[in-house]
Amino acid sequence: MLNSIQKLLEAFEKNNILYCHWKSNEHLKESLNGDTDLDMLFLPSQRLEIEEVLSKCGLKRFRAVHLMQYNAIEDYIGFDNQEGKIWHLHLHYKLTLGEKHLKGYTLPWNKDIINNRRYDAEHGIYISNPNDEYMLLLIRIALKLRWRDYGKRLADNDRQELQWLLDRIDIKQTVSNVEKLFGESVAGEFRKLIGKNIIYKNDLLQMQKKLRLVLKPFHSFDRFSSWITRSKREVFWLIGGISRRLGINSVKPSRRIAPSGGTVVTFLGCDGAGKSTTLNFIKKEFGKKIDVCQIYMGSGDGSSSLLRYPMKLVARKVGGKGLGASFTLNNNRQPGFKKKVKYFFYASAKAIWAVTLAFEKRKKLKQITKARNNGLLVLTDRYPQIETFGYNDGPLLFKWMESPNKLLRGIANWEFKIYETGYRNAPDVLIKLMVSPETAIQRKPEMTRTEIENKINTVISMNFALRIEAVNTETSIKSSCSEVMKIIWEEI
Repeated sequence: MLNSIQKLLEAFEKNNILYCHWKSNEHLKESLNGDTDLDMLFLPSQRLEIEEVLSKCGLKRFRAVHLMQYNAIEDYIGFDNQEGKIWHLHLHYKLTLGEKHLKGYTLPWNKDIINNRRYDAEHGIYISNPNDEYMLLLIRIALKLRWRDYGKRLADNDRQELQWLLDRIDIKQTVSNVEKLFGESVAGEFRKLIGKNIIYKNDLLQMQKKLRLVLKPFHSFDRFSSWITRSKREVFWLIGGISRRLGINSVKPSRRIAPSGGTVVTFLGCDGAGKSTTLNFIKKEFGKKIDVCQIYMGSGDGSSSLLRYPMKLVARKVGGKGLGASFTLNNNRQPGFKKKVKYFFYASAKAIWAVTLAFEKRKKLKQITKARNNGLLVLTDRYPQIETFGYNDGPLLFKWMESPNKLLRGIANWEFKIYETGYRNAPDVLIKLMVSPETAIQRKPEMTRTEIENKINTVISMNFALRIEAVNTETSIKSSCSEVMKIIWEEI
């Protein structure tokens, strides 16, 4: 069990909060380790006390986007400092059941379920009575049935969970509970199914029909609005899932956002500091539960506009790593005609490169603003800076700012203002990933010591964010990533 979850359960006990983990207790261990969601049922009358305990235990409420909201369910996310891991609490105030993407039935029998709860001494948590859990699982599966499910086999995990519960229930008492809450007609169908080896979903069709009649007073939608709502949610869910699977960045939320607003976190570090590894880890971990947008703000190997992409290929071929300081250094070593040809190409292409890059950065700065204003966690790899000109994401046309030529001076000042815009709407957190020059050279042998030292010094000089943190990445990846996650968690 995660230490943070254990502290939460102890706080519930200390503050006399009544609850139970009401479903999926067959894999309770995974939930308590933060690998799957915790589904806990509470009494609405204790809402203020519950929110106070959750806050004191460090959990934060996240708001599901409109098309993913369900009645009487709230989303809380916790962070375990010891493991560097986030976990998700589904907080239920009532029993909200029904078809996937709709959950149209809200049943008020949460007090009955909590009153019948049992203490699981092995895991140190209150769980639902197996009789109630078996009853609710069979009813949940039945209410989820749709016409497209006809002839489909029941999912293996559902069959496994039903069997696990069947070994722990009192059949007579379970049927009695069904009759008490749902009536004789549903109880009759339940008797036929209890203990049966259910293979196909349509075996539950008759029970679903009876349930729909009995639960009509608890349904939120009519037939037409049910279809519209469910369809919209399913399409929205499908598009969001495909986008995340394909790694498509979006500035619009598709799952959960922080009510306090979005957060922009910028990562800086010289080559070999572990920027890519850290960013991928952070995006993957937070992306499991909340909306994350990652934007590359540099001019190197990351994403770029279609216009600049062929220019990058030419720049690498002719100018080394690009049209920056490293090109000039390499070029100075080459005498004669070849040097002049390369220098002429550099001088003529630099303006086009710089202007195109400035347009690209302006577009990405707007994307960052939109994503933050929409409540997303925004991770930026590098950031436009005005501390050092000519390299490390600084303005490239700085020498033209004092040019007697009005046109050149105007272009240089226009470029500078775009870079300066990033300072006016600065990131919330700047994380500097720091390594020694020796370690950086060992990880990136193609870089010279001078290049590494220049980049490290530039990173140290940058102080444009509201909060600035330096993280040593010479230690293990797990340790440094956990430290970064803790910093971000404190801000979102």
